[in-house]
Amino acid sequence: MKGVPPLLVRRVLLAPFVVLVCLVLTLLSPLVLVATLIVDVLWRGGLGLTRLAAFAVVYLAAEAVMILALFLLWIASGFGAFRLASAHYALLRGWLRVISTAAISLLGLRIEIVDPPEPRPGPLLVFGRHAGAGNSLMMIRTLMVRFRRRPRVVMLAFIQWDPVIDVVAHRLPSLFIEHDPKRSAHFVEEIAKLARGLGDADAFVLYPEGHDFTERLRVRVIASLKRRGLHGAAARAESWDFVLPPRHKGPLAAIQAAPDADVVLVAHTALEEIGSLRQLHNRLPLQRPIKARYWRVAAADVPREKDALIAWLYGWWETIDDWIAEHAPEGNAAKLRQR
Repeated sequence: MKGVPPLLVRRVLLAPFVVLVCLVLTLLSPLVLVATLIVDVLWRGGLGLTRLAAFAVVYLAAEAVMILALFLLWIASGFGAFRLASAHYALLRGWLRVISTAAISLLGLRIEIVDPPEPRPGPLLVFGRHAGAGNSLMMIRTLMVRFRRRPRVVMLAFIQWDPVIDVVAHRLPSLFIEHDPKRSAHFVEEIAKLARGLGDADAFVLYPEGHDFTERLRVRVIASLKRRGLHGAAARAESWDFVLPPRHKGPLAAIQAAPDADVVLVAHTALEEIGSLRQLHNRLPLQRPIKARYWRVAAADVPREKDALIAWLYGWWETIDDWIAEHAPEGNAAKLRQR
C-alpha cells in the first residue's frame, strides 16, 4: 500500500527499531519528567506537561512490551502455524487496559456512556463518529473490555506504521484500506468479506466519515458533494457542526454481507473535550468526562437498498450531530466551529 513499507520491512526493521526507541526513551524518562516538572512549576503553572509526559512514558513502555509479547506469541504459535486468536484478543485487551488505566490516572480521562444499552449476544455492525485524539482506541477498548466483544476493524493503511496495531490486525480479522478511487471497488468487496460470518461475540467496526473531523475538511467535503450534483446531501451536511457526511458504500457492503447483524451507531465528545494533541497539555487533568452514546438498531429495521440506506445514514448522522451539540462543552465546541 502507498506510503507504508512492505510487510517484511515492517517486521524485520520497523518493529525492532520501535522497540529500541521506546526502551531508550523509557530509560531517559526520569530526565524528561524532571525537565517537564521544572517547566510546569516555573513557567506554566499546574502539571499538565508533566502529566502528558508521564502518560507518554507509560504508552512507550506498553508499546515495547506488547511488541515483544506478540513476538513470543508468534513463536508459541509455531511461527504463525496456529492462529491462537483467543490469546491475541486477551493480550490486546490487557494492552488496552494498561493504556486506559494510565489515561485515567494521569490525564483524568473518564468515559461516561449515556443510557448504556443492555449487553446481549448477537453479531454487531458498529458505525462510529471519527474524531479526536485516540477516539478509535477508546471505542475499541469499550467494545472489548466493557462489552466483551471481538472487534473486526476497518482502518486506514497508514496506521500500519504502529507495529502493535499492524501485527495484531494481521493476525486477527481486520482490514486496512486507502482512499484510492481506483481501488474503491476492491476495498468494498474486502469490507463485505470482513463482515461475513460474524459470531455472537463479534463486532465489525467501521467509521463511515473516513477521516477525523476538522472544520476545513468539512468545508472541502461539502464542496465536493456540490460539485458532484448532490445538493440535497450538501445542504444537510451544511447544517451539521460536529460531523462529516457519511460515506455509504462501506456500510452498505457490510449490511448486505451480515443481514442478521444489529447496527450500533456511536456518538462521543472526545474531540470537544480533548481537542488536538497540541492543546491537550493545557487541559490536564481533564475536568469533564468524555460522553458517549451507543444506539442499537435491530437488523430488521436497517435498510439494505442504496437510496434508503443513504437517507437512513444521513438521518442518524443528524441525530449524532444533535446529540454532540447537546453534550459538548459550549466553549470548546465554539472554538472547533471557528477553526
